[in-house]
Amino acid sequence: MQAAPIAIPNGDFSNAANNGSVGGGVLGGTGTNVQIGAGPWRANYWGVAGLLAPPVLEIGNGRAAIGGLAGLSVLGILNNGGYFRQTLPVAWEPNRRYTLKADINAGSVLGLALINSQGVGSALVSGTTRLSSTTSASLVTLNLLGGNLYELALTYETGPTVSGNIGIDLFYEPSGVLSASLLGAVDFSNVRLETRLLNQTPTGLVAVDADPRSAIVDTEVDPPLSIQVVDQLGDGIQGVTVTFTAPTTGPSATVTPNPATTNANGVAEVTTTANTIAGTYTITGEVQGVTPLLEFQLENLPGPAASVNGISGAAQSAVVGSQFGQPLVVKVADEFGNAVPNVQVAFAAPATGASATFPSSTVLTGANGQAGVTPTANGTAGAYSITANVSGVGQAASFPLVNLLQSDIGPGDQGEPSQNGEPDTVFACALMVRIVNGQGVPQEGLAVDFTAPASGPSALLYDGANSGLSLRVDTDADGYAFVEAVSNGIPGRFQVSAQLAFSLTSPVLFNFNNLAAGDPVLSYGFDGPCIRALGPQAAEPEEENAAD
Repeated sequence: MQAAPIAIPNGDFSNAANNGSVGGGVLGGTGTNVQIGAGPWRANYWGVAGLLAPPVLEIGNGRAAIGGLAGLSVLGILNNGGYFRQTLPVAWEPNRRYTLKADINAGSVLGLALINSQGVGSALVSGTTRLSSTTSASLVTLNLLGGNLYELALTYETGPTVSGNIGIDLFYEPSGVLSASLLGAVDFSNVRLETRLLNQTPTGLVAVDADPRSAIVDTEVDPPLSIQVVDQLGDGIQGVTVTFTAPTTGPSATVTPNPATTNANGVAEVTTTANTIAGTYTITGEVQGVTPLLEFQLENLPGPAASVNGISGAAQSAVVGSQFGQPLVVKVADEFGNAVPNVQVAFAAPATGASATFPSSTVLTGANGQAGVTPTANGTAGAYSITANVSGVGQAASFPLVNLLQSDIGPGDQGEPSQNGEPDTVFACALMVRIVNGQGVPQEGLAVDFTAPASGPSALLYDGANSGLSLRVDTDADGYAFVEAVSNGIPGRFQVSAQLAFSLTSPVLFNFNNLAAGDPVLSYGFDGPCIRALGPQAAEPEEENAAD
C-alpha cells in the first residue's frame, strides 16, 4: 500500500480537450504563461532575436513535446527554449518528501549528465521560485524503461516552513542543447507526483494479501504472510519490527523469521509452514504501539490417505437374512492421524458361503474421515470377515461377523448323558446330538462343536478321522453329529459340551466319570440306553452291564 499520488490534471496528456500547440513562428518570438489548448498546462518560450524562432510546445497523442530546437548557437548566445508549467491546487506541506516522476524520450540515449547540463529535465516550483530541479538536486534518478524511453525522478524535501502551491516545470531552461547534443525534440508523458512524510511513525497494519490460506499439513503456506506497516498517509515504513503469533496447541504453523523487519516498501514477509495437525486457526501480526492487530485465517488440510481402520461394528452377529444391529464404520487418516474427507472406501464381503450384502459397496468419507455401511446377513450361517479398502493404502480394515442360525433350530435328541469309564479306555457310549428345526425336521450339514476340558479329568474326542479335545462335526442327513470319547486316565468327573455352532441355543452337556484303576464299574450309564458305535445306524440300546 502507498498513499495516493497527488493528482496532476492531465498528467497523462490523454484529454483531447487539452491538446494544442504554441510557439514557433517569428524569429526571436516569445510567450509567457500561454495556455495550451484548454489547459491546465501553460507554456513559456523564447527565440534568439533575429536568428531562431522559438520552439513549438505541443500537447497531443498522450505526450507533451518540445520541438524545433535544432539549429546553431551563434557567438555563444543561448539557444531558443521553452518549458511547460502547471500550478496545482495543492499547497506544499512541511516535513514532506515529494517525488516528481515523468517518462522522457529525446529520441536518443540520455544520461543524468546530459539532463543536468542541458536542462531537459524537470523542476518543482512555488510561484516563481524554483525550489529544486534536475540540474541542481542530488536526489535525481534516471531509469531506462525500454528503447529511448526513460523514467526521470526528482525528489524534494520540504522543511518545517513552506508556502504557496506546488508548481511543476517540464523542460525548464534549456541551455546549450543545440551546440552540446543537437537534441531536436523532447517528449514527456505519464507525469505524476508522490509524497511521503519525512518522519514516519507506524499507525496501521495492512495485509498485502488478506485472503484465507490453506496448506497440506507439514508443507509451506502459499502465498506467504505479508504485512505492510504504514504511516498516517498510508505509506510503508522501512525497518519496523513485526511479531507474528501462532497457536501453541492444535492446528498451527511455524513462522520464519519471527519477528520480521519491514523492507523498503514497509513490508514484512515470513515463511509459514503448517504443523501436522489439520484444522483452522489464526495467526496474528503485531507492531508495538499499533492497534488493532492484523489477523490471518489459515487452514491445515489433511495429507493423502495413509491408513484405514475400523472404529465400530466389528465382532457382531445377526440371524441369517436379517440386518446387523450396528454399521461397519472406518476412519481414513493421513500419516499424522488427521481425518481425510472425500476418500472412496470399498467394502467387500466373501463371494461364497456365509456373507453379507450392503446398499453400496463404495462410500465416501465425510468431514470426519469416516465412512460406513450396514450389512445384512445372507442365508448361510457362519463366521466371516468384511474388508474395507482405500486405494493406495496397503492395509485394509477387517470386520469379523457371524451369521446365526434361525432361533428355532437347535438340539433335539441326545445320546447317553452320563457315563463311567475305566482309565485310558473308550467310553461305552458315543456322544450324540440331533439337530432339528421347529417342526422336528432333521437339519443336515450344520456344525456342532464338541469340547472336553483342557486339563484334569478329561477325554480325547474322536470323530472317525480326527481326534482332539475339541472337534467340529457336521450333522448327517438324519441331523446327527457324534464323537467317541477316550478317558485320559485321570480319575474324576467332568463334562463334555456339544454346542451347535452359530447358534444362541444352550449347549448339550455330557457327564463323565473317569474311574481309578481297580474301581468297580457299576454301570457304563445310569440305567439308560447306550450307543456303542459311531453312527446312528448302530445306535441300538444295550442291556445295562452288571457290575463285575
